[in-house]
Amino acid sequence: MLIVAGLCVGTFPARADEATALTQGWKQIPLKYKIQKPYDLEVKDRYHFDPTNNLHDFWVYFTDKPHEPPPNKTTARTEMRVESFKTGEHMFDADVNVAAGTSACIAQVFDAAHGPVTMIIAHPDGRVTVGNRDVIKTNAIGNWWNLKVTSDPGTNGQIRIYVDDVLAGAYRSRGPREYYFKCGVYSRKNSERSEARFRNIKVWEKSAEPAKKGEP
Repeated sequence: MLIVAGLCVGTFPARADEATALTQGWKQIPLKYKIQKPYDLEVKDRYHFDPTNNLHDFWVYFTDKPHEPPPNKTTARTEMRVESFKTGEHMFDADVNVAAGTSACIAQVFDAAHGPVTMIIAHPDGRVTVGNRDVIKTNAIGNWWNLKVTSDPGTNGQIRIYVDDVLAGAYRSRGPREYYFKCGVYSRKNSERSEARFRNIKVWEKSAEPAKKGEP
């Protein structure tokens, strides 16, 4: 792990973990990322990685500064920004544990040119929603649960969200363009301090269909 220009930059090799039924037919690829945090703080002030159990801990205060100096006026965040992709369906996969009192976006599918496509939000009452509407998880506070999010950058592609390997929602994507996943805590009102831990973060890529006999 390297600290470059105030960002924590990580590259970890893909691991040969046993795939769940949901990830069969996918290939695990190296996790490459940068950590975004309040611009006036060190990475260690809002983020910690424990390699002994592959656990990433993100926390932020609502009064913290944005991740970039003025004129940026977004609310404070401590987030992992995963490497972008333009082709091939990809999947974000991690176990999640949300701390009490958290009101924050904890995961996103992001359109590099036009902003968030899908935002997964943790609420202080233990609900996790897609945007402010669809409830995909209850009783999330203090409990470990698995989150998988797929993103297909192709024409008519979809974003699918799985909670403990059960499909919780499917949403239209924005077609061919550059996307990336984010996770951590992007603070919202109603929370002085937000924190989420992510364990065993993996990124998967859909394996290409084998060519039929006689096809190139």
